[in-house]
Amino acid sequence: MKLPLQVTFRDLMPLPSLEDDIRRRAEKLEQFVPELMSCHVVVEATGNRHHQGHRYVVKIDVRVPGDEIFAGEHHADEEIAIAVRGAFDAIGRRLEDYARRRRGQVKHH
Repeated sequence: MKLPLQVTFRDLMPLPSLEDDIRRRAEKLEQFVPELMSCHVVVEATGNRHHQGHRYVVKIDVRVPGDEIFAGEHHADEEIAIAVRGAFDAIGRRLEDYARRRRGQVKHH
C-alpha cells in the first residue's frame, strides 16, 4: 500500500486486537489490486442499548488508481468481528471486480 492504513474508532475505545485484525485483512487486499493507494476503515458503535448491547457498523473506503471503491455499512449486533469480516469480504469482491474490469475480462452484453 502506497499510503498507510487509517483506522478510526467512533463511540468506542480502540481495541488493539481488533486493529491488528483490520491491518492483517487490509494487507490481504493487495492480492486483488497490488497498486492500492490508501485504505480508510471506520468502526462505529451505534446506539446505547444496555439490555441488548451495541450495534457495530464498519465502513471501508479504498483508493486505487483512477477510482475510489467503497464498501457500505456492514452491521452486526453485539459481534464486532462479524461486521469487520463482512465489510472486508464485500470490499474484496469489489476489488476483484475492479481488477477484472482493468484486465478487460468483463463480458459486454
